[in-house]
Amino acid sequence: MTQISFKGSFINPINIKKLDGQHYNDFQASFVELNPKDASDLDMLNKIRTTWNGNFNDIIYNSAFCSSFCEDKNKKFYALTSQQDSFNKLDAKKILGVVELNKGKDTNRIEFLQVNPDYISGKPKSWLSKLFSTKSNSDVKLPFFKKVGAAILDSLKKHTDKSLDLISVEDATGFYKRNGFTRPSIFNPAYFIWRKK
Repeated sequence: MTQISFKGSFINPINIKKLDGQHYNDFQASFVELNPKDASDLDMLNKIRTTWNGNFNDIIYNSAFCSSFCEDKNKKFYALTSQQDSFNKLDAKKILGVVELNKGKDTNRIEFLQVNPDYISGKPKSWLSKLFSTKSNSDVKLPFFKKVGAAILDSLKKHTDKSLDLISVEDATGFYKRNGFTRPSIFNPAYFIWRKK
């Protein structure tokens, strides 16, 4: 069993999809652990904070910044990057997504997961909305990378020693369901868990 360790380093390669013309092909991205005490990693998160138009990149940066002063061994930060090497100096332009994880007693909590908004495809449309849509498929801009969020979750699942849980925003519940997370209770619809077997 491989456990997550605290150091800024390459963890594993993982396949995502990269646009080639009008088709997607396999592309090997790199899942890396960030070290908030490393100025280069913190600078990269700051660049993401100021350039991405996402919901959680500010929060992840602020949390990492605080961790750079008072180390919390249970708090971890990871990134998925298109870089293949030189992980000691990550290029913010090649970061595809970031995630903050909190190691708990029984589960590891995904606090925040942010995919570069340029690579979020959006909600799948119903057949009815597709039928009455005034836009043709050629008008829709395809994201350059796909399966970024799923690759982050798959990497966390592969390397965690416990189940994963999270509180989902309403727009992301379908994404987590498609990636093997379930709602253990109808009374808390935002809470999802993936159970380690």
